[in-house]
Amino acid sequence: MVITVHDHIVEALKSVYTGALTDILDGLGLVTQSLSHEFLPIGRGMRFVGPAYPVEVRPNPLAVSHGKSARGLFEMLGSVPGGHVVVVQMNGIEASIFGDLSMTALKAQGAVGAVIDGGARDIHLAKEIGFPMVPRFIRPQGFIQRGDWVSWGRDPIHVEGIRIAPGDYVVADDSGVVIVPAEVADQVAEAVTKLTDKETILRAEIAMGMNPAEAFDRYYVNEEVPADYRPPTTTSASAALAPSAPEPAAATPSAGYRGPVQPGDLTRRAGIEQLEARGLDVVALREKLIDNAAAEFTTYYYYTILRNFLAGKEDYKAITEDARLEDRSHFELIFPRIYELGGTLPFDIRDLADRAGCADAYLPNTNDGKLTWGLSTGESFSPANATEILTVLLEAERCAVRSWWEICDMTFGKDPRTYELAMRILNEEIEHEAWFIELLSMERDGVARPSGHFKRGGVGDAPWSRNRPFGDG
Repeated sequence: MVITVHDHIVEALKSVYTGALTDILDGLGLVTQSLSHEFLPIGRGMRFVGPAYPVEVRPNPLAVSHGKSARGLFEMLGSVPGGHVVVVQMNGIEASIFGDLSMTALKAQGAVGAVIDGGARDIHLAKEIGFPMVPRFIRPQGFIQRGDWVSWGRDPIHVEGIRIAPGDYVVADDSGVVIVPAEVADQVAEAVTKLTDKETILRAEIAMGMNPAEAFDRYYVNEEVPADYRPPTTTSASAALAPSAPEPAAATPSAGYRGPVQPGDLTRRAGIEQLEARGLDVVALREKLIDNAAAEFTTYYYYTILRNFLAGKEDYKAITEDARLEDRSHFELIFPRIYELGGTLPFDIRDLADRAGCADAYLPNTNDGKLTWGLSTGESFSPANATEILTVLLEAERCAVRSWWEICDMTFGKDPRTYELAMRILNEEIEHEAWFIELLSMERDGVARPSGHFKRGGVGDAPWSRNRPFGDG
């Protein structure tokens, strides 16, 4: 079945959060188009929009005996069109249909997310893979042995009584999931633009001190438009709904800057105000920076262990030492920005480790970092060979590349300070990845895949991220 995707509808729905979207649908008499609180968005800042690709399965305890369930899963994954949201009705199967393999396959297919009336697993890898999901529950038990296929991409399904047909639109964010029927999607898209303008004006005027009731009457009910109003120029949700930045007045003794931060107000920052005016979700950015800072700090620690166990590989040790010290430099570079954005690092280092945005870089063959060898004899030997250790180092760098690239995407054109810091870190993480690809290629495969750059001016020199005095080359 061919599902027609209307890009203008997708772009309009991207510009509105789910709460405002339900207000629009309520006005059309569609008052039950959002899923309940039982559905669990995985990860802070999660958001996706796209046409629905319905999937239905049913209980069948004998599914494992005829193999249809396992084969069907991979056939279904390969059928999902790019840009779509997979919506699964599991009909009461107490198991998880999607894990790390499914997330990887769907991401590669170009799917933008999944909503599951059932379970998901391998949640610890979801952030690393970069595939957002909203399941009803999380459970390690798999679907393959417990269910069979009804249809995918062809027939409508029902989730909590809401009919979801191929080509209906799914909008998900931290607040939940909303279904927009295809037959009203054009009408909703048109209403989104109008509502966005009204709420943007209303929010900005209230923030600048206007009485809320007066602002509501003027700008929401009577739909007045201030002379200096500038419609949002981006389709991101936060940009479309952020207050428009007032034009600064001329810098004269009698006419200072006119903006939401009032003179003497120490609870707000002009630096944050300007980010919000440009459509940046400051809270989401701040939380992502904490996750990344935690990953850099814990990676510095784990690399200390990994480096020491590269026994007899002094050249590998030296290169790992550069990466280790530069990861510490990344932490030092970025954590002040968290405080500038009104955030704070966790006070307990155990809480900081739990926030790490990348998987722990444990020494291989140690039972998730727990010492299981040499306890009785006191022997000190490596439980892992160089190939295994280099593999861990490489995957840690790849996660870092993805994480900092995400920060660059979030801040480009909106937050030049954070963007510049993230770019400095990203440059080094890309170099680190290239280093470990070169080393692992020769160690494991005997193949030359040169990185092109190893030598630093000094150990852990951090040519991109280390803060230097002015004038220091």
